[in-house]
Amino acid sequence: MKRDVKTAISNAAVKLAENIGAAAIIIVDDGLKGGIKTNIPVIVASVGKGASEIKDDLAVNLLSRASIGISQLRRAVMDAYLKGGIRASDVVVGVIGGERADTIMVYDVSEAPIIRSIDEGIRINPRVIRNVLRLALELGYEGRESRKIGTAFIIGDSDEVLKRSHQMVLNPYEGHKKKNRDVANPDNWESIKNFAQLDGVFVVGEDGYIIAAGRYLDIDASGIKVKKGLGGRHAASAAISRDTQAIAITVSQSGGVVRIYKDGLQVAEMASGI
Repeated sequence: MKRDVKTAISNAAVKLAENIGAAAIIIVDDGLKGGIKTNIPVIVASVGKGASEIKDDLAVNLLSRASIGISQLRRAVMDAYLKGGIRASDVVVGVIGGERADTIMVYDVSEAPIIRSIDEGIRINPRVIRNVLRLALELGYEGRESRKIGTAFIIGDSDEVLKRSHQMVLNPYEGHKKKNRDVANPDNWESIKNFAQLDGVFVVGEDGYIIAAGRYLDIDASGIKVKKGLGGRHAASAAISRDTQAIAITVSQSGGVVRIYKDGLQVAEMASGI
């Protein structure tokens, strides 16, 4: 009987997705893996244990399960967007499953505040922003050598950024070929993560190629307001985004939270590990 319900849910999701022209179907349910047949791209998200650990002795727990499922769907949508599987203008159908409740949702990707912040008003190519964000989120989640590390990526308006900064150490990217400096290539991420342990920041061109690492920002951060507990790297990153056309993406050493700064203001914040 349970399998019949799952089949009915998957069939209904496919029909809905086809009727509204959804760009993808995103599954947040281990029980539905491989169970959907359609020409629409199907994305299967990893399912956490949070919902299964809630006891079902109160009605409020049903709401808790729904809340966790929706949160997992949002994270899956963000992950698919960062990987280029869906666009900011897309609508997707989400299927959230569980042992006692199944839900089908229509999700307008453009309504996600973080995705809207990336695609609207940010002057850097969204593809470059997405690649740096993916890298930053991995770095925030994994850390390096069993410890959390903080760093920042300053993207775009690189001539002005370089004028307002100096090398703290020898630039490890000096003289390297473009292919070895491309943030879009995951083969380069291991070395980038290693260099993230250096003091200072990364400078990334608008084309997505790293220009420098270990760079110190010579910037006046007076008038800049960042959240309590954040250090000088965040203030300097916000300030450089105010004084140039660059966008700053920071990784917090405490908790691995990733933030985006534009025009001196924080425009997005997300937890690592999506």
